Amino acid sequence: MNYKETFIWQEINQTPSIIGTIIEKNGQTMTQLVKAIKESGNTNFVAAARGSSNNAITYFKYLAEVLTNYTVGLSAPSILTLYRGKINYSNSIVLGCSQSGLAEDVLEVIKKGNEQGSITVAITNNPDSPVAKTAKFHLDLNCGEVNSFVATKTFNAQLFTLLWLVTCLSGDKSSKMFIKHLQKDIEQVLPAIDKITDKFASKYKDTETGFIISRGLTYPIALEASLLFQETCYMQAKGYAGSEFYHGPLAVINEKTPVMICCAKNDGDDEIQTIIRADQIKCVEKVLSLKAPVLLVTNDCILTGRFARCNDAFLNFNVPEEFSVFAFSLFVQMLACKISCLKGYNPDQPRGKDKITITK
Repeated sequence: MNYKETFIWQEINQTPSIIGTIIEKNGQTMTQLVKAIKESGNTNFVAAARGSSNNAITYFKYLAEVLTNYTVGLSAPSILTLYRGKINYSNSIVLGCSQSGLAEDVLEVIKKGNEQGSITVAITNNPDSPVAKTAKFHLDLNCGEVNSFVATKTFNAQLFTLLWLVTCLSGDKSSKMFIKHLQKDIEQVLPAIDKITDKFASKYKDTETGFIISRGLTYPIALEASLLFQETCYMQAKGYAGSEFYHGPLAVINEKTPVMICCAKNDGDDEIQTIIRADQIKCVEKVLSLKAPVLLVTNDCILTGRFARCNDAFLNFNVPEEFSVFAFSLFVQMLACKISCLKGYNPDQPRGKDKITITK
């Protein structure tokens, strides 16, 4: 199957144009939402989501807690839907993230927040959906029709919307400038990512199992990559934070276990950069010492070419770490699409999966 003929490929490449519309579409709502959050005095978010949306929320958690004084707790909706728990959201901002807006368990969390007087926010691609209509504030992903079963443009739109929300809460002027130019930056890097994924799709097309490791702001991309490889390539792939990987999973690594390690460049002060890069180097060296085939995906030129027996995928995307996640996301999306097609599968129609997954 030609990957260029798939819906997933078309929707990956729609990412820049979609990102370019989100602020205009939601500008007034975002202004009102940020005003309401700040006036409430609440500094804790409770967020509910499933699947790719939950991976986007994990990015939001890191982002908000690194760049602002807001904390983010990840809701377990079954506390309400199955156990009828007595959780109290009254002092929290309740955020529900559902691409379709049909997630019934996310809806129940928002309803509970409304009952308790919380600020409730929905991020969906369907303004007429129950989740969107129930929340007090709705941020529209504005992705248009989604034809592929696999989330790509909607996931990237969620990342952008959550990044924009954090930027507005922080008030950081430099971040606002990067937000303004992000569409153009992604348009410029897309052809290079397309080219580099050609090489690694051919190299890893026979892979049946493996791990994806990252840490910090790109950890959610490791989670999303594992989901993509599972549902499009039918690989037994698993994403981990590097810090968690040492607690057990490392024991199964050998020369037959491919490991992708995502290392984003950090543009913080010298001390933070040194700590993060040292942690990344330690992770790569540890996995290589176990003779595993390693694919290092990075936008940090200091890391490329540093390690013997390591395949380097260099993403020429020189932006702050919180913005670099878009290059990593596009890399794993393109790679999964191409590997799936090389294996003879149809990435638009994962077996056993409905187009919209509804959990209760």
